[in-house]
Amino acid sequence: MDKHGNSYDKALDVFEKLLDEPLQKVLSGPLPLARAVGLATTSGYRAAAIAESEGLLSRSTEGDYLRGPSTRTIGLSALGFGEFALVAEPVLIQLRQATRLTAFLAVAGNSQCMIGPHSRGRGLTFAVPQAQYYLPSLPVLDDERLAEISLSNRHEAVAAQRAAIAAVSEREDRQCIVGVLLPGLHEAATDDLRAHLRKASDLLRTQSEKLT
Repeated sequence: MDKHGNSYDKALDVFEKLLDEPLQKVLSGPLPLARAVGLATTSGYRAAAIAESEGLLSRSTEGDYLRGPSTRTIGLSALGFGEFALVAEPVLIQLRQATRLTAFLAVAGNSQCMIGPHSRGRGLTFAVPQAQYYLPSLPVLDDERLAEISLSNRHEAVAAQRAAIAAVSEREDRQCIVGVLLPGLHEAATDDLRAHLRKASDLLRTQSEKLT
C-alpha cells in the first residue's frame, strides 16, 4: 500500500477523528464514521478499511469502531513504555475478571494521568475512564509499590474517579502504572485487590521481558 497516497491520508484523518472522541463514545459503522470525518460515503468506507487493516482502528463485537491495537504501541512508545503495548490486553482482562472493576494501563507524569488500554468492569462497578486526568504529582508508592490516587478534571477541586494502582516501570519523571477504578470516591483497596494489582504489575514486566 502506498503510504503517501490520498487513500492513506484519508485513513489517517479517520483515525485522528476517532482519537479526538471520548473513550465513552464509539462510532457505529463506516457510514457514521465517514460522516463524522466529513468524507463521502465511498471514500469513508475505503479509508476506514485501510485504517483497520493497518491496526489503527478495530471493530467491537457490535461492529462499532474503536482505537486499534497499533494505537497502544504508538502512544506508549511515545511516552517511553512501548514494551508493554503488546502484553497489556490479556493482563488487563485477567485483572478485570478477578476484580470486576475497570482495569487500565496508564502513564503518570507532567501533572497528568494518561489512560491507555483498558478493560471495562461489569455490573454495578462498570466505569469507563476518560482519556486523561489531572494528577498534580506522581503517585507516592508504599513499600509494595502500590498507591491509591484521586483523578480529577483540570481546574476541578472534586475528584472524578479514585483508583488503586501498582507501579510497573519508571522513566525519569514518568511512571507506567496498572490500576483499577474504585467503585466510589471513598472506597479503599482491599488486601485481595492489592494482591491482584501486584500480580498484574509482575505479569506486565515478565511478559514484556520475554519479547525482548
